[in-house]
Amino acid sequence: MKVLEVVVGLMAGLLLLVGLAIMAGPALSRFLGFARPRQRRFSPMRRSPGSSSSPAELHPTTVKALAATARLLALLKEHSMDRHAAALRMAGKRLQTDEAAGILAMRQVLRHLRSVRLNDESDHKIFQGLVGQLQKELDDRAEQLELLPKN
Repeated sequence: MKVLEVVVGLMAGLLLLVGLAIMAGPALSRFLGFARPRQRRFSPMRRSPGSSSSPAELHPTTVKALAATARLLALLKEHSMDRHAAALRMAGKRLQTDEAAGILAMRQVLRHLRSVRLNDESDHKIFQGLVGQLQKELDDRAEQLELLPKN
């Protein structure tokens, strides 16, 4: 009977240790020195941790504006308007990193895009709709951030 109790006790202890090791996860192998140290690659364009926002951290209105921006970019590139597309892309990047400055930059680009005329009439209607949608989303977010002057 005593041998059975010892075997059961050892198995329970072993199961407890395995459970703890599983809960500790990858940190345990680093703690015990089993993991190889990773070489970090440093990029010259590295941003500070607080300056960048992942899409999950952006406001939903800003995400909608960025989606409209992406569709506008595709349409501009399709019509070989690379200069306008580059300006819109830079404003979109600024919108992701610094929302207030990005909204102002995007509004400046939209002023120039209002004068753009596409040859294909159906594409031009889509283009105008996207510009209007982007303007609305930017205005909504600017109002939320209290960037627009009160009327």
